[in-house]
Amino acid sequence: MSDDVQSQDETDEPLVAEAADEEPLQFDFPTLVKPKVSIVGFATGSAHKAPFADDEVETWGINQLWKQLPDRRWDRWFELHSLYDFYHANEGHQDWLRSLAAADIPVYVREEDYLLALKWGITSAQPFPHRVLLDRFRPYFTNTISWLIALAIMMHPDEVGLNGGDMGPEGLLAAEYSEQRPSCEYFLGIAEATLPSLVIPNGCDLLGSTHLYGYEDSGRTLEKMTNRFVELGTNKEQVTQQVAQLKAQVVQGEGTLAALQGAQQEITYWRKNWLTLPASEEN
Repeated sequence: MSDDVQSQDETDEPLVAEAADEEPLQFDFPTLVKPKVSIVGFATGSAHKAPFADDEVETWGINQLWKQLPDRRWDRWFELHSLYDFYHANEGHQDWLRSLAAADIPVYVREEDYLLALKWGITSAQPFPHRVLLDRFRPYFTNTISWLIALAIMMHPDEVGLNGGDMGPEGLLAAEYSEQRPSCEYFLGIAEATLPSLVIPNGCDLLGSTHLYGYEDSGRTLEKMTNRFVELGTNKEQVTQQVAQLKAQVVQGEGTLAALQGAQQEITYWRKNWLTLPASEEN
């Protein structure tokens, strides 16, 4: 090990392969162990429906999905975030990646994080082949799922499935999916055009629409949404009125409580200053 790497070890700085941009690490492109692939994301509606029990399907996990789906069977894991910036203080994630390595499950990391992964004891770490994918595809990768779909395409499985990758927000603040969804659908289109089978679960937001333009009327869907919007608005107004009434009751109750406390204090004053208290109540 060079003195430079040793000094980085001692200060716990991120370890980066020397001249990674000029001299890429040498590694073999991944090959399939099973004929099918299931890419699993975080969308709770379908992530748990991935074919974990199917011995013909490789299940691919990402990031900290293990927190949501513990005790599932995984064949490959992908962590394309900066290990140092995101996880150097996250012992739980480091332990998870080390447990995969102990089971000889490949853990794919960014090329510049490969040495740091080894330092953390992730002995099954492999550099993610992003350079090969960029040579083959348009550089339109805005999320991990898109990278994995492209990787699967180049591995030529009989089938690619996507569970838990809806790219539809499950919360009001999940706006990043609006930027990530087009890239994901782009690579799904390539997958459908080049692979024997593409499986998207029912209810998934990807590759779906409300109607067939030119052949179906959007009026029914639009009317249904409008009616639902009005219904929700009416319910919102009712709840707003109920909340206002409850707040008024709270204010009234607080006033009554304050009056009762004041009355008790007044009685305590008279008892202590004008009456002789029993010995048991003097203190």
